Amino acid sequence: MIAVPQTKDYLCFVLLIAAAASSADSDTTIFFENQLTADRLVTLVLHLNPGIGELAAAAHAASFSVETAGSIDDPDFSYAFAPRTFGREGQGLNEKIELSQKIPWPGTLAAREQAARFSALADNEGVSALRLHIAAIARGAFAEWYFTHRALEIHHSTHVLLEELRSVAETRYAAGRALQQDVLQVELELLHLHRHGLRLAQQRETAKAQINALLNRAPNARVPKPGPVLISKVVAPMETLQSYALLAHPELRGLDARIASNEAQVTVAEKALWPDLRFTAGYNSLWDEVDKRPIVGISINVPLNRSKRKAEVNRAKWEVRRTQMQLSNQRAQLLGELARARARAIESLESIELYENSLLPLADEFLDAALADYQSGAGDFLSVIAAEQHKLAAAEELERNRADYISRFAELERWAGTTLDETGSPGSELNHDYQ
Repeated sequence: MIAVPQTKDYLCFVLLIAAAASSADSDTTIFFENQLTADRLVTLVLHLNPGIGELAAAAHAASFSVETAGSIDDPDFSYAFAPRTFGREGQGLNEKIELSQKIPWPGTLAAREQAARFSALADNEGVSALRLHIAAIARGAFAEWYFTHRALEIHHSTHVLLEELRSVAETRYAAGRALQQDVLQVELELLHLHRHGLRLAQQRETAKAQINALLNRAPNARVPKPGPVLISKVVAPMETLQSYALLAHPELRGLDARIASNEAQVTVAEKALWPDLRFTAGYNSLWDEVDKRPIVGISINVPLNRSKRKAEVNRAKWEVRRTQMQLSNQRAQLLGELARARARAIESLESIELYENSLLPLADEFLDAALADYQSGAGDFLSVIAAEQHKLAAAEELERNRADYISRFAELERWAGTTLDETGSPGSELNHDYQ
């Protein structure tokens, strides 16, 4: 479930999406006028993903089977005549007209309708489960898009810093206050940085191609820059997430519906042990006496092979058992994935806090101290380079952990079965536009 921001621009954005169900690559470009956010990407992906459309169409088609499953068959009409009586003087054409209606054993139609209804509900839950999965993938793609842009910004800042260090080293070397190896060390570090930048650029192109693939667009189609992110500092207790997931997760609800549908199929199979009824009414002018011509009757099928029908009952019961075991297994797996996703999200939060509050500030102090020592002649240039490398690594790791948190929080929402609010708790709509 995706929260809808209450802004005029975003409402226009959603209206544009609704008007572009079969948009070409160039048409979706109009949705990217500003910075890309996770929610905007998810909304587009959920709208354009063909897999969701396929399952939604199947679920919609299944909903129409409910009425037909609970309806009796159409009546049968038959007509016959005696050809040799045609044109006989003093006697009209002898005819036989008959109308019959088959009526299943009482309770059969209700059971069939219940089986179809729960099957359609299961299909709908399957669509919801797929939407959760696709939304998590889309947020993960956005996280990589965000990271590569922030990492390249850090790369640019580091490049500027190294250029300044090269000027300082060259000036000191020209004045005889530094060694040539200082200048060469900067040159080597710049080459390493360039190589690192090439790798980041390749990762950015990969993230861009993944986003475009989710949107059914060409791999090199334009994607706007990511907006800033807002990281919540709280994740709900495991007990809260478990309670909600067990109650409302579409994968479990879908299996519950499958079990109910299969139980109804057991009833249908049991009703088949009893005969169906057929009521008949007609008129037969072959009888000479007028009183004998109107006829009414009732007939039944004779279920002689009861072993075949009992086998169908047993098959339906074991199908219920199989689905129950599937539900039990899925419940255990879901709780395991939920616990894993929560632990990973918390690990990302703790890492972010560590880098923001300790590692990155310490790396800044280390670099400032190394620069001051080098400029005063009390330190060597290798210490400056080492400090620069520490700062680059710390700054990139901070953004890496922020990006990981976006992906892991999305996975947590997937296994919780709903969006999580600013406290990390389920049941409330949350605007995931990171600001």
